Amino acid sequence: MTRLTPSREPQITVFALGGVAEQPEAAYYSRKTNTIVFFNTAYYGQLKSWVLGAVGRVLAEEYGIHSVHGACVEKDGHGILYIAPTGTGKSTSSYGLVGFPNTRFHSDDWVYIRYAFRAKDGRRLHPMSVALPDGMQVRGYRVFRWLESRAQTQPGTTVTGLDLENREITVPVGALDLDAPIEASAFTSEKIFYLRTNLVENFPLSAMQMLHSKMENVPDVSAEYVTRRAPMLDELIETIRTEGGTVTEYFAGRSQQELRQLLARLIAFDNARAMLDISKVLPLDRIFTNPMEPTRLSTVVLLRRDPGDKMVAQRLTLPQFMAALLVGETPDKKREVAYNAYRAVDDDVEKAFIASVEDEARHAGATLTGAGHGQAPGDELYRVFERRSDAPETLREEFELFRVMFRVCDCFGVNTILMADPHVKDRKEAVSLTMEIIARLADERPPALRLTLESYRNFLGAPAPRSA
Repeated sequence: MTRLTPSREPQITVFALGGVAEQPEAAYYSRKTNTIVFFNTAYYGQLKSWVLGAVGRVLAEEYGIHSVHGACVEKDGHGILYIAPTGTGKSTSSYGLVGFPNTRFHSDDWVYIRYAFRAKDGRRLHPMSVALPDGMQVRGYRVFRWLESRAQTQPGTTVTGLDLENREITVPVGALDLDAPIEASAFTSEKIFYLRTNLVENFPLSAMQMLHSKMENVPDVSAEYVTRRAPMLDELIETIRTEGGTVTEYFAGRSQQELRQLLARLIAFDNARAMLDISKVLPLDRIFTNPMEPTRLSTVVLLRRDPGDKMVAQRLTLPQFMAALLVGETPDKKREVAYNAYRAVDDDVEKAFIASVEDEARHAGATLTGAGHGQAPGDELYRVFERRSDAPETLREEFELFRVMFRVCDCFGVNTILMADPHVKDRKEAVSLTMEIIARLADERPPALRLTLESYRNFLGAPAPRSA
């Protein structure tokens, strides 16, 4: 598929050990040896994400390829990348956008991004290494900043990289048009998607394939739970019966109570998952069937869910973008650097470094403004991070590639809180309106944007209904 010769020796070694009585459920990672050890792991998502995270370390260090925990949809030929903490609607947003015309589902959980320079002969080159005249080399993620700052003054230097067909090529640095925009191409990592089963709340027809797929963490539900959710479950059942076509054959001969029970299990637990062949859910012309076919990224959306903030959407500056990723939080206020709970890192080292950066930024911000020592301002947080030379390598490589991402793409923050709008009647309408906002962002990519709960409907051209 890639035309590249695989390494004779494994670059990542993984041990998954089950039934070890003296060990708690845990995972351990060594960056030095690129080794992962799992004990008694019952959650496939953790295993998959840690392994892909470890692979991402090698890709960044050796090849300059950006490994991102995110979802991607193509709209009108342009890729939209979602990066989000757990439980903020990443899968819902990517799946929901496919309801718009001229869209294709690309990936749901993990994306590999290559940042390509344009050569003067028209070719695209994702740089992997730079060879200097004195025999020294610059490799991986470090190449981008080197090309930005030094390439013009280094005659005799060559750049080796991949074109978009995965052919390795070497050119003189002078063959690159460093003034031309860099392009970002996103590749999927998955053939089988790992989707939350509660997706059926907003997309009822997905239930049929989920019920025929391997599922994980799908609980049994009590009669009381089914009764309490009966109105919503009956609405889902009716939608499937009226819109599902041949899929409703699965419902034949089943009582309403039995169908309620089946669907209730899909929505009862936020982390219930289905391992789904997306080609059985969407038409082939609405998905990427070839894993080596990229989409060209143009828009990045950082999703979050913070009911205490009335901001619905805004265009992000570089410091805002980087600060949100550096100290990202889930809805229950757990920290997720780069919105990824399984990044294959030394957590203690990273946490200590980030805490010290936040503390320094808080003090600097308070000194500048005369304010108290509250939350670190985003601008100051990123300035401190950039100034510090003691960042762990895992942070340095990842955030250098995020810096390149910001340079290439239009970046927005979206707060999925439209249920807080008193004029929104239910979650389904909230999701639909959020999808409209994201579609508009991707189409227009406004150079300045700041939408609140009071102003977002004007952006959509739909003023809020008058109160009765």
